[in-house]
Amino acid sequence: MLKVLVAPAIIVALTVLVACGGPAETLAPTATVATDASAATSGPRPTFATGQLQVLLEGEGPEVLGPYEMLAGVIIAFIRYEGEPPVSLTFIDEKQGQVSSVESRPGPYRGERVHSVYEGNPDGLKPGIYTVSVEATGPWLVRLFQEQISRGQEPEIAIEGTGDGGGGWVDLSEGEYTMTTTHDGSAELSVDLFDSVGVSPYRIIRTTGNDEVQEGFTVGGGEPGENPQPGIYAIGVRSQGSWSVTITNDDAK
Repeated sequence: MLKVLVAPAIIVALTVLVACGGPAETLAPTATVATDASAATSGPRPTFATGQLQVLLEGEGPEVLGPYEMLAGVIIAFIRYEGEPPVSLTFIDEKQGQVSSVESRPGPYRGERVHSVYEGNPDGLKPGIYTVSVEATGPWLVRLFQEQISRGQEPEIAIEGTGDGGGGWVDLSEGEYTMTTTHDGSAELSVDLFDSVGVSPYRIIRTTGNDEVQEGFTVGGGEPGENPQPGIYAIGVRSQGSWSVTITNDDAK
């Protein structure tokens, strides 16, 4: 039997943001779909968000949930899974096209995945209607949210975490910046900036192994797609170890 919850909006405005690796939620085996207030009285039904998507899903084992509408911009998926066999999360559009958020990964798994949503996205999400497919053998929790962002934090900004993570909104004006990362793990670390208006993300750092890396990048100018343009960005990190990311404004030194 399904029950309805309303997921609170998530607002991040901290100098140091801790992503993932926090205390695990208690996962209930009852499937839970968060939707709007009218559904709370009439029972669960498909959710079509008009301005922003805020949805909380809980279950145990494989589920296909939705449909949900995604608008151009950024969507963030938080996943908590307490089983040991692999888990995966996939978005499926109306034409049955599939976009993987979390590919098959052994559990337990706690992570955050950031995705760009824009027209013409060659391998990813485009604005439209999607269902969410979870493949798992144990209890899981998924939070999806898509916010309309009007402000972010200006650098210096620092985040840290373990595993796939990121989060936080950074406001980048035209100028020169440095991203510094540390990484404790033998697998790959990558850090991308996801434009809040919905364009192709910018990969700033990609490295492997235990390392401290500094990479400068320019905001503004360049050919289309070459440099991030002034605006508000989410930070997305892919990792299997512990990491930290710091962004500083070189022009402010």
